[in-house]
Amino acid sequence: MSRISGATMNEGRPLTGRMVLLFVLAFFGTIIFANGMLLHFAIQTFSGLETKNAYTAGLNYNRQIAAERVQDELRWKVDLSFRRVGPGVSEVSVTQRDSLGAPSSSVEAVVRLEHPMDGRRDQTIELREVGPGLYRGRADISPGQWEAVTELQRRGEILFVSRNRIVVEDSAR
Repeated sequence: MSRISGATMNEGRPLTGRMVLLFVLAFFGTIIFANGMLLHFAIQTFSGLETKNAYTAGLNYNRQIAAERVQDELRWKVDLSFRRVGPGVSEVSVTQRDSLGAPSSSVEAVVRLEHPMDGRRDQTIELREVGPGLYRGRADISPGQWEAVTELQRRGEILFVSRNRIVVEDSAR
């Protein structure tokens, strides 16, 4: 042991340039690895943009407002319901009535389920008319929150659109 101004100093492994280099490389290597993993998982779980072409959507805005006015003038009453019929399987029902309470004829119904966080889970449910103004279909819907977009069309022309936030419960509860 050597004495330096009254203090003792233990002689151990000397700190060399090679050790400092290894410490610095290990430190930055750990940071680069962690950032690489975070980047990998962020890219793998990101589903993309909600609006594919915002410019075109902006140009179509006035047409959308006009279509909503026409829909309001129809004064249709449309009800959407979900019911679990088995493990993971739900029955979707849409009931449509006009302003006088009568069902409209030759209308096609489609329900699109859009997941609020993951567009890859979106699905379209084709509904069949099972009675006057009553449409039904089945789909494998996972539990959670969904945006249900109901569209009623006649000969390809969309007459009615409704967006509703729904919560699909797990059938095991």
